[in-house]
Formats: sequence, structure tokens, C-alpha cells
Amino acid sequence: MAGYFLLMLALFHKNLMVPETRGIALLGFATALSLAVGYELSVRGWHSDWGLPVVLAIPAVIGAGYGFWQFLTTPVPPTGPLLAANEPTPPSVCREKPEAGDLVMFLGTSRVIGKGPGPFVPLLATDCPTVKLIRRGSGLMVEAFGIDNTNSFAYAVRENRLELVTVTGLKTRRPDPSTFILADRFNHEVIYVRYLNPGAVRMRGRFLCGANPQVVVRDEVTLVGGFRMRGVQIGQRPTRGHICARLGPGGPPYGIHVQNG
Repeated sequence: MAGYFLLMLALFHKNLMVPETRGIALLGFATALSLAVGYELSVRGWHSDWGLPVVLAIPAVIGAGYGFWQFLTTPVPPTGPLLAANEPTPPSVCREKPEAGDLVMFLGTSRVIGKGPGPFVPLLATDCPTVKLIRRGSGLMVEAFGIDNTNSFAYAVRENRLELVTVTGLKTRRPDPSTFILADRFNHEVIYVRYLNPGAVRMRGRFLCGANPQVVVRDEVTLVGGFRMRGVQIGQRPTRGHICARLGPGGPPYGIHVQNG
């Protein structure tokens, strides 16, 4: 019997070690083990009234134990405001220095300084506002909406929750208390917001305004122009230089305006 167990454990070992295949592998292992036990019992002449309950009990016990273990070890995704991480503020070439209490928003190589609690809209893509940031106590709320190439709403995010979606596969993720991600069905970022520290935010994403080309913000560059083919943006070019802007009471409603029509 011990030989059966060791053989099956060796056969299923590789998939048992991989989280994505562990559940299926464990089910196969439990099924094979129960069949082996049933065969062993029949060879030893155990009474048939005991055989079936024992065979069924093995996958049931293993499955219940695995489910309970998953319940205890699976972390609960964070909710509520983004909490500031203890990470340094990225370097900037902008001459204007942020004051105490300002929120610095980094988009590609550009920077927007926000004064006060917000709301702050650091980027306007063509004629569409993109992400809105609102300070809520010591935390940060993300609000956003997207317009697809038919000028219809594609999604709406309110207070870090996806409340409206008309595009298949869009989902939000909170990998940690300081990060908000809106991803598409291929798990590519549509919006990424990382609350680096109480005075700095890193943002990136793909922002669409109707039939206009996407504005793509990455950590190292902002891409504009090009054309869309089957949902893929082709022929984009990087913007030049750095843009420095300030938002605050009595100031402009938007930080950086990328005219990408």
C-alpha cells in the first residue's frame, strides 16, 4: 500500500507544486488513491459494505482539507482607500518643487503637482478626462471612466470599485493596499495607480477617447498617434520632453492635456 501511495505522489508531484494546477492534480491524486485503496481492500477480502464508504471518504476528506487550507491561506483583497506605501518619490527634472502636503502625480516623464484634497485630474486625453484622484483622510480614492471608439461608455470606476463595464473581461485588482489596477481580459493594464508615499503617486495606463488614438502612459514614456487595427494600436510615437503642471484651488481643472486626435 505504501508503494501505491509513493508512486502516485511521484506522478502528481510536479502539478501539486504549481498553484494553477494544484486543485486538479489533488483531485486526480485523491481519485487514484481511493481506487488503489479499493483494490487493496478487495484483494484482502474486506467486507463489501466497508469498501465503498472508504473509497468515497478518501477524496471527500482530501477535498475538504484542501478547501479549508485554501480558506485559511488565501489573502483577502484590500478594499477601501489606497494606503500610502513607504517608497521614495521618483526624481523629477521640473524646476518647481512641491510644498509640504502637495500630492505629486508622475505620468511617464511628466509630473503634475496637486494642492489640497483634490479631486485631481492629472491627464486629459484629447477631450476626455482620464483618472481622477481624491484624497480621503490618509488614503486615496481612484475614479475614472472610459469612452470606446463608438463614443459609448466602456467602464466607470468610483471609489476604487468597478461600477459600470460594457467591455468583456475588464476587472479590477488590488494586489496590495497601495495599488489599484484595472486590467483587460488579457490581464494588460488599462489603469495603474500606485500610492508611493503620502506625497507621490505613480500612474500609467491606456486611455481612449472615442475614435481618437489611444494615449498610452508608461513609466518611461508617453505614446500618442498611430491608428487602431482590430483593437491594437499601431504606429505610435513618443512625446518629447517633460511636462510640468500644477493643480489646486483656483487653478486649471486638468494637469496635462494631450491632444491626440
